Amino acid sequence: MLRKLFTAICAVEVLAPRALIEAAQSVALDDPGASELRSWVLPGARLEGLLFLVLLWRSDRSYSQFKKLLGAVGLLAFLRPRAYVNYGAKAAYRDASAVEWRPWVYTGTRLVGFLYLLVGVRELRKSA
Repeated sequence: MLRKLFTAICAVEVLAPRALIEAAQSVALDDPGASELRSWVLPGARLEGLLFLVLLWRSDRSYSQFKKLLGAVGLLAFLRPRAYVNYGAKAAYRDASAVEWRPWVYTGTRLVGFLYLLVGVRELRKSA
């Protein structure tokens, strides 16, 4: 189920990164138009989606590595959600200081990070 969910998300990221990013901005930002995305964000999103699709479907080993990577990212998001979100904002937006996150974003980041961490830990236990 996880593989299919991430496949759908990555396919949208490859085929329509602007739509995915705009949808995420409308949910997470108080004013989505407050800052402009950097020029590399859309092609970077496409590349990320493509690389993740390769990891998801190349082999069972690459899928296992994807889940471990997810766990590592989840650990960072779980332990330091504010730093995780703010680093991403600085990387993605021209004026990151103008970006105002809705109050639930940091808690949501921690929750998603915890879920990713569980996926990674479960995969580590399977391969041990």
